Amino acid sequence: MYLPPLQQGHYTVFLEDLRRHVKLGVLDHEVRPQLVSFSIAAIIKRLGPGDGIEDVVDYDHLRQAVITLTEDTHFGLQETLCEALIEEIGRHKGVHGVVAETRKLSVYPDAEAVGCRMERIEEGVLR
Repeated sequence: MYLPPLQQGHYTVFLEDLRRHVKLGVLDHEVRPQLVSFSIAAIIKRLGPGDGIEDVVDYDHLRQAVITLTEDTHFGLQETLCEALIEEIGRHKGVHGVVAETRKLSVYPDAEAVGCRMERIEEGVLR
């Protein structure tokens, strides 16, 4: 996953290639869950100067956002799913940007994946 260069004081926490069976698609044969890979990065600033979990944005919320959003919801488009992930993760205190990538892993027999990548990053965060 490509991550853009950031201004001093910002950094990313990321989750790479989380795989879940998701109800995703607009075609008739896509009503059954299909395997989707998620790679997500949150652009953050430290919340505090210490060495505890309370001083940073816990990367566990990246995984939990994927699980919560995909547990019972059917998404027609990968674009809609990426937007929902960006919105959910972006609500977390200390998050100044989100990069979300989804990849359907079994669409074509001659391709590894088809996917979507979106980002929403606050002004002044990128170098």
